[in-house]
Amino acid sequence: MLKNRNVALVVVFTIISFGIYGIYWNWVTLKALDEEGQSSQIPSIATFLLCLFVGSVGYALFGYTADANMNAIRAKKGLPAADNKILWLVLGLLVPIVFVILLQLAINEVADN
Repeated sequence: MLKNRNVALVVVFTIISFGIYGIYWNWVTLKALDEEGQSSQIPSIATFLLCLFVGSVGYALFGYTADANMNAIRAKKGLPAADNKILWLVLGLLVPIVFVILLQLAINEVADN
């Protein structure tokens, strides 16, 4: 289930815990997006392991799959689709923390409806 989280606290907890909360957030968010969206061709465990061990390449893949799942969730809720695939892919590759912020904001928007 997608959870509405305070974006600032996600960043602060990740910094305070030296990245451990970020790892937790990645796994929980990947699983929730895969369960609700069901439109990703890539298993969530593969994306999670890439984020964990390869870093920005994993986050780029996370951005690609997150866009597909978010659009599927938006369609189920009757919301218009948003094509953030390229933006999230590039941010995941170059600045993963900004990708995390934007993805959590998008999740909060969908979770509120």
